[in-house]
Amino acid sequence: MQKKQLLLSAVVLTLSVAWNQQAQACGGFFCAQQPVDQTAERILFALSPNKVTAHIQINYQGEADKFSWIVPVQAVPNIKLGSQSVFTTLDRLTRPQFRTDMSALSGSCSIFSSGGAVDAGVASPDRAVDVIDAKQVGPFDTVTLQSKSTDELTKWLANNGYTQPPNAIPLIDHYVKLGMYFVAVKLSKSASVGEIAPLVLEMDTGEACVPLVLTQIAATPDMPVIVYVLGAARAFPRNWFHVTVDLAQINWLTGGSNYQQVATAAINEAAGHGFITEFAGKSLIAANQFYTPSLYNTAALVNETNPIKVVNILTFSGFPRDATMLSILRQFVPMPATLAQMGVTDAMFYNSIAQYEAELAGFTVDSAGLIKAIQERIVAPMREAQDLVNAHPYLTRLMSTVSPEEMNRDPLFLLNPDLSDVSNVHTAKVSGMCENSGTVNNMKLTLEDGRVLSLGDTPLFGAPAAWPYATMLPFARSIELLGSSGAPVRIKRSEVVRIDRELDQESPDVVRARAAAQGATEPEAPLVNPPPVNQKKDDGGCAFGGGGAAGWLALLAALAWVVARSRTKRSRNH
Repeated sequence: MQKKQLLLSAVVLTLSVAWNQQAQACGGFFCAQQPVDQTAERILFALSPNKVTAHIQINYQGEADKFSWIVPVQAVPNIKLGSQSVFTTLDRLTRPQFRTDMSALSGSCSIFSSGGAVDAGVASPDRAVDVIDAKQVGPFDTVTLQSKSTDELTKWLANNGYTQPPNAIPLIDHYVKLGMYFVAVKLSKSASVGEIAPLVLEMDTGEACVPLVLTQIAATPDMPVIVYVLGAARAFPRNWFHVTVDLAQINWLTGGSNYQQVATAAINEAAGHGFITEFAGKSLIAANQFYTPSLYNTAALVNETNPIKVVNILTFSGFPRDATMLSILRQFVPMPATLAQMGVTDAMFYNSIAQYEAELAGFTVDSAGLIKAIQERIVAPMREAQDLVNAHPYLTRLMSTVSPEEMNRDPLFLLNPDLSDVSNVHTAKVSGMCENSGTVNNMKLTLEDGRVLSLGDTPLFGAPAAWPYATMLPFARSIELLGSSGAPVRIKRSEVVRIDRELDQESPDVVRARAAAQGATEPEAPLVNPPPVNQKKDDGGCAFGGGGAAGWLALLAALAWVVARSRTKRSRNH
């Protein structure tokens, strides 16, 4: 990897990062639980000429004094607080959706700071560790530093409360040898885990890259990595493969419930080093989604000191119902200790605060402090995120699933103005004769690429979760290499492992050009319809292949075997 590359990521060493879906609707201010898909890493990059801004999500469960986070960067950053709602909103706008068009069916069927200095330690006389910058950013103590000695750097981190596990040392050494700077982050002594929020790093440099080499310390098997890129054009992975999923593998009758399995299997076919473009299009999709002048209006809070009225105003004023707002409320409208001792939760207290009027008697809210906290921790980050959207006309969402052993090359992202848009909404048209029982006779699904899937006689609702085409086709429709201009270069499956190894050592542009010259590429696969699924009816309803539930279980087991076999083959090749 070249030194010029910007290395940015939520590199989590003693924490885990969670991929949160948009919270389901609830009647009060906070839902008791927020649905979580799985562990993941999410980053938003905004790419401008010689400048990169990165919003990095941080979710952590554990003790506050054990929180430690290291980010290798190419340039000294300006560090700000971000907002969890940026990621929640982007996920809602761009996550893949798989729909069925039934129109062709017949029949009937807590402490804040403006950036004061903190104790960053003292560099040794020979400047083995050079402290470039140190400041408090919201609940975080942050330090930007550089060293030519991995031993001295890790000693400094340990001595100053940024303790890293021993197996992180060789990975940190990887970036020390590249001459990178490091941003070290921990919670301030007075801060709680509930105050953790995303961070924003602004740097005067060019490329954007996720340093997965260091991320492997806290990674889980097949960890999703979601990268959003704002720029002048569609973004692509420069030194990883680009993968497209075969839509015939998607279980359309359950809304794409097997998408994550299929995507992982497709990436495995690209030697585990691939990204899927899940959305690419104009950033207008996010216009006015993060901030408008009237969205976060705090005027009603001026001079309001009654805690019940304050919470009610916030409830009906459109403010985010996330961890940041909860931490602010805990500071300015704290739950009485007597209620906590009785087992009252935050959700119970803030959602039904009027019930606790007696316990709150005599308590007054510091409305000026509350408004200041809201402006700093919610309004400003959302306004700045909206400014980024308005300044960049194009938005790309890319996704990969990566296991620790695959985190041996940091993916870079650049822009290509010649690439086409990618919709996140996919539709299959359903045809057949619908009976009163809910079974569709001779069901067919017509995909967006024109292929027709024959499903025989199939129940329209309550269909089993397995998918009959799971073992019939490759999971990846194509495996490609992309450049800063021109069309994708499709790579033969037999050449993927060899070319993946070349990408470890050589310029991606050289590798891509040589692959094209040496005949390692292949034309686009023909649109051949998969064979139909033979079905028959029995007293139990619709049975695929005459096997009933057992047949579906066999197909599900076959799908699991194919995914596991693909994972095993890929592990042997690395």
